[in-house]
Amino acid sequence: MMRKGFFYAVCCVLVVAVAGVAYAQFAKPGKAIAYRKAVMVLLGHHFGQIGASLGSATDRNTVAKNAGLVATLAPLAWEACMVPGTDKGDTTMASKVLKDRHGFTTAAGAFETAAAKLGTVASEGDMGAIKAQFGAVAKTCKACHGEYRSR
Repeated sequence: MMRKGFFYAVCCVLVVAVAGVAYAQFAKPGKAIAYRKAVMVLLGHHFGQIGASLGSATDRNTVAKNAGLVATLAPLAWEACMVPGTDKGDTTMASKVLKDRHGFTTAAGAFETAAAKLGTVASEGDMGAIKAQFGAVAKTCKACHGEYRSR
């Protein structure tokens, strides 16, 4: 019983420590903006690689690899969007993200779900299903950018 209590205590300490590090990582808006932009560049690159490969039935491995990366990257940028002040400066994030957190996180969640499904579908290799899911992911990108990106 003592071991179990000790284990839980250690887990609690680790959670608090990790949360503190995550907060410190984005304590300054500029760091959050840079992180978010880096994630978006990677997402755009790997999503673009999928689009470029969709015309070739022989590129299933390339599509699957990139779809897996998109699915992995999909949830990473959102915490950096919630830092106060990240809607100002060298960014295209609209202030609406911070004002409409529920709407934004709903849109981000739709993207994450669609990206995860793309990763699964791509690993199965059916190019028709991959193309359909690629289109579904693109719609979630456009919806979020249309609503939460400044021009």
